[in-house]
Amino acid sequence: MFVLTVLGVGVRVPPLAAQPESSGTIRVAAFNIQVFGAKKAQHAAVMTVISRIVRQFDVTAVQEVRDESGRAADALLERLNRGSGAPWAMIVGPRLGRSESKEQYVIYYRPSVVAFVDSFTVANRGRFERPPLVARFMAGAFDFRLVVAHIKPGDAARELAALARVALAVADSNERDVILLGDFNADCGYFNERDETHPLRARRFHWIIENDARTAVRSGCTYDRIVLFPETFGHEYVPNSGRVFRYDSVFGIRRRLVRAVSDHFPVFAEFSIAGPDDDGAAGMTNGKGRRHDTRGR
Repeated sequence: MFVLTVLGVGVRVPPLAAQPESSGTIRVAAFNIQVFGAKKAQHAAVMTVISRIVRQFDVTAVQEVRDESGRAADALLERLNRGSGAPWAMIVGPRLGRSESKEQYVIYYRPSVVAFVDSFTVANRGRFERPPLVARFMAGAFDFRLVVAHIKPGDAARELAALARVALAVADSNERDVILLGDFNADCGYFNERDETHPLRARRFHWIIENDARTAVRSGCTYDRIVLFPETFGHEYVPNSGRVFRYDSVFGIRRRLVRAVSDHFPVFAEFSIAGPDDDGAAGMTNGKGRRHDTRGR
C-alpha cells in the first residue's frame, strides 16, 4: 500500500463571497521555464514572452524555478498583473532537490476563473529528486487536483512509477479528477513511452499529449505530458484539446529569443466546467488570494 504523506502543507485561503466566473471551459498548462531565475527575470524581452504565454491559460504549472531569492516568481506575477483587468495569483512550492541546484514549482492562475482551495508537497522518502506539488482547485462545477512534477531524466522510469502511485493516493472516492502534468522527461533515451507494462502506462492513465508531439525546442522529443484518470478523460476533458503551445509560431518570434525563453514548449488542455460534476465536490471551499506559499516552515 502506498501511503501519501506531505511536506509544507499549504494555507487555505479565505472564502469568496461569490463563485468565480464560468465561461464553459478552462485551459490548464504546464511549462518548464528553463532555469528561471533572477537573470532571466531581468531580461525584459524574455519576460514579455513568458507573460504572454502564461496569459494564454487559466492555470499554468511552472517547473524549474531556480531562484533562492524568490524574486523571479514574484517578478512574473507582477508582470501578469501589470495593466491586467483581472488579477493573477500564484502558489509557490518549497525549494527542492538533492544537489545545490534547488528548484521550485510555481502555479499561476486567474482567481476570477479558478478558485484555489489548498496545496501540499508530497514527502520525498527518496522517491523523487523533486517531489510533486499537489494543488486543489475549483472552476465552475469542475473540482480537480493538479499534480505537478519535474521528473529526473536519468531516473525517469522509476520516478514516473512513483508518480503513478502518488496519483492513486491523491484520488479518493469523492474526487477522481486528478491531472498529472509537467516535464516528465518521458521520451528520447530517458523513458520508453511505448512501454505498456510501466505503471503510468496502465489503462487507467490517459496520456493526452501524443507521443509524436514535439515539446522540446531543440529536438523532436516529447518530454512534457498531461495524464488523466478515466473520470476526467471521459467527462470534463475536451476531446483532442491536449496540445503543444508553439509560442514561436503563434507569436512570430525569432529562434534566438525562443531559446532564451526556454528549451521547452508548454503543453495544455481544455476542460469543461459547466457540469454536472461526475464525482462530487465534498468539502470544497472556494478561495482567492494573491500569493500562497506552500514552502515548509
